[in-house]
Amino acid sequence: MNLKANEILSLFQPAGILESLDGDATISIISPVEVGKTGALVFVDNKSFLPYLRENKPSAVVTNKEFITEILTYGIEAVFLTKNVAVAHAAIKQKYADRDLFTSEWGKRHVSAVIHESATVPESCMIGPNVVIGANTVLGDRTVLLAGAVVESGARLGEDCVIFPNAVIGYECILGKRVYIKSGTVIGSEGFGFALGNDRRYHRIPQTGIVVLEDDVHVGANCCIDRAAYTETRIKRGTKFDNLCHVAHNVEIGEDCALTAGFIVAGSTKIGNRVMTSGQCGILDHLTITDDVIMGMRPGVSNDVKKPGVYAGIPLQPFGEYTKSLAIYRKLPELRARVNELEKALKAMKGEG
Repeated sequence: MNLKANEILSLFQPAGILESLDGDATISIISPVEVGKTGALVFVDNKSFLPYLRENKPSAVVTNKEFITEILTYGIEAVFLTKNVAVAHAAIKQKYADRDLFTSEWGKRHVSAVIHESATVPESCMIGPNVVIGANTVLGDRTVLLAGAVVESGARLGEDCVIFPNAVIGYECILGKRVYIKSGTVIGSEGFGFALGNDRRYHRIPQTGIVVLEDDVHVGANCCIDRAAYTETRIKRGTKFDNLCHVAHNVEIGEDCALTAGFIVAGSTKIGNRVMTSGQCGILDHLTITDDVIMGMRPGVSNDVKKPGVYAGIPLQPFGEYTKSLAIYRKLPELRARVNELEKALKAMKGEG
């Protein structure tokens, strides 16, 4: 990497990611603010980062209106202004400092890959060692399958997808464009469908539906998204999963959700757009969660959530109620002691003591 700050501005200003640039500099690396020195581009959206700028003097800084006036007094060569430092960080690092999946030690198509003759695999795709691609599979242009990935028969993947090592895309499942599936994840595992007989034995109900992941969905490592019993499990555009998440059969999850580690949702539940959860969120089956809901503090969801807002706890409750309940809970030993004293006093008044 060796480019001028004004080159970065010319690329990202038209998209509204960067607003302006004061000065210019040659940039050779994108760095954390704590260590960025001459040649480095760093990102600052927190007051605690300012001492590092004064001490290290990086060549370029991306910041917002809150800090730009002070930063301009530090003598830094180039200072970018943006409305959203985090978004600028994401865009610039994707462009200049992301992993290059198309420069592989194995070449474009490893000899150990097993590709069915009926599969459609464009020349622009990268196919790593021990990849398996089943019959009638269709891959989009520039899709990357890293070592050990499996794409079963009839699956369809859009352009610019990345399937990381040892991930599995089940038969007939559909992925849109720019879908990332991290290592160890299974898309289209069989849903948990069993009938309990009068003999108290379980009888498997074949799960023959599919999973659909729309454009720009990212699924972290070691997740499972189950195929539907008959129709589809669907994850809508832009939703992001952390590692170790599980989505049961027939679930529908809306657009631009952010679901962190330990997220588990049971079958046939419908989740709206822009829902966010903290770690270890559990949601029961056949529920409906509306748009713009934030759930925290290891939430446990046992009923529909009909109003947007911030919720927490088990059972799930509005965040204000949760904090009040938590305050009372912490005082339970004290309250119990007071109740015991009052009972003794009442008995004494009645002559029962």
